Amino acid sequence: MSSDDVLFLLGICRKAGKLISGQDSVERAIKAKKIYLIILSEDSSVNTRKKMKSLCFKESIPMLYWGHSDKLGKAIGKGQRKVIGITDKGLAKEIQRRINLLTGVGDIDETTRI
Repeated sequence: MSSDDVLFLLGICRKAGKLISGQDSVERAIKAKKIYLIILSEDSSVNTRKKMKSLCFKESIPMLYWGHSDKLGKAIGKGQRKVIGITDKGLAKEIQRRINLLTGVGDIDETTRI
């Protein structure tokens, strides 16, 4: 498995209408309880990280730091994107599983997470 597999899956999510990108749009979707996973690019700012971490903690949404904004944007057919939200539970779980495997965390599901 490679990072291209995750990027391909993000493109599928966008085409299916199950992906929201951009900080403001994602924040509104979090508050509307429509998001199941947040992906923050590794080159996002400290303020963006703090704000999204706070919102995700408050709403119990998993958040991952992964990829660079230019590659994330290209994968979904847009410009640079620092924040991506997944609105489908099944796709969110699969993307999270794949990123965990790529980053060396392993295949951790919700029952084994502390």
